[in-house]
Amino acid sequence: MTNIREMLKRLIPPAARDAIIAARAKLSAPPLELTALHDYEIIKDPAPQGRLTLVMPSLASKTIFGGVSTGVDILFACAQALNMPVRVVIDDFGDPTDFSYIERAAERVAFVRGDIEFLSRTAETQPISVRASDIFIAFNWWVALNLRGLLAQQMILSGAKKPRTLLYIVQDYEPGFYPWNSTHMVARAAFDSDGRTFGIFNSHELHEYFRAQGHAYEREFVIPLKMSKSLKNARNVAEGPKEKTMLVYGRPSVARNCFPAVVAGLKAFVRLYPEYRDWRLESAGGDHDAIDLGYGKVLSPLGKLSIEKYVGKLETAGVGLSLMASPHPSYPPLEMAHFGVRTVTNGYACKDLSRAHENIVSIKDILPETIAAALARQCGAVLADRQGGWRSKSMLPDYLSDDGYPFMNDLVEALRQDAP
Repeated sequence: MTNIREMLKRLIPPAARDAIIAARAKLSAPPLELTALHDYEIIKDPAPQGRLTLVMPSLASKTIFGGVSTGVDILFACAQALNMPVRVVIDDFGDPTDFSYIERAAERVAFVRGDIEFLSRTAETQPISVRASDIFIAFNWWVALNLRGLLAQQMILSGAKKPRTLLYIVQDYEPGFYPWNSTHMVARAAFDSDGRTFGIFNSHELHEYFRAQGHAYEREFVIPLKMSKSLKNARNVAEGPKEKTMLVYGRPSVARNCFPAVVAGLKAFVRLYPEYRDWRLESAGGDHDAIDLGYGKVLSPLGKLSIEKYVGKLETAGVGLSLMASPHPSYPPLEMAHFGVRTVTNGYACKDLSRAHENIVSIKDILPETIAAALARQCGAVLADRQGGWRSKSMLPDYLSDDGYPFMNDLVEALRQDAP
């Protein structure tokens, strides 16, 4: 089909081809910044006690992954340290909001339910009450840009001499989500803010890449790589023999997880290494149909798993595959490795997860044959010692510790000094 399409493109007269391109451009969705960026209508609230407000683009059940958990954890950790009530604002129209996730998170840390306020955006210019002492936390680039105007108005209404600091939880290098276009440049603007920003970075690797691109914030804090509390609490101490199961992190809807390369790599693995065709191949993370890999092998979709089911798969899987086109390490390969899974992932710029755990093979490219060879190597290691992955060493001494945010005291002190 692709060859036929390319042949037709060559045969179509230039004028007709230009007309088709023009028509396609008219039907294309507008650039994201034209729909995501908006103003707020500020309603002055004279109450003296400030709130800690986390502003998120969405909070639907299907969008709740590790990054959301990190943002909510930081919200409650800061709120408890500062003794402030909490507000969660959903910035965008779209999928139904699942605030019950926030409520369950509050219960886990014994946060008073009555000290949580919820607000979903319902207007193009959303009305929102603002107090002089309110602190705002941004969850992504367009939220950070939308809050600039709000913070400027807060300064005027409160009579302060400078705007309050914005906290920005940087989960990934977001400009990289888009091609080199206007959206890419606008997303970069959130990292080159002229306003006052404290950046909280989700890994040392991400922070290093951020600085390498020439960005800098007034203050910068780094979250060390940690296993989530929910996953750690569900972890079984039994370290049984690993099965002939390969667990793939498969999210077709998220381009940076490189699902086409995952499938191509698995097809090459099945073709080139027939000695491992008796392995079961399963995909967790996102929904997709069963995929024929050839030679009678199928990639079976598990979808998004509960914590308990995910732990069960991690405890029994022998080999894992998780790709990420980003300087941020992402959670799955580290989780797999620390559950004794012989894991294949990819490097990117300053990221090399083979330095994080002996179970991880970090490949330099994601060509099918490269992925296949790395998977075969890991399968061989499992068959040589079914429990060897459990004994492999982590080079992250604090990965399983309870102190997830060692910078919290410094951050809280900086926020206290920033009070109006």
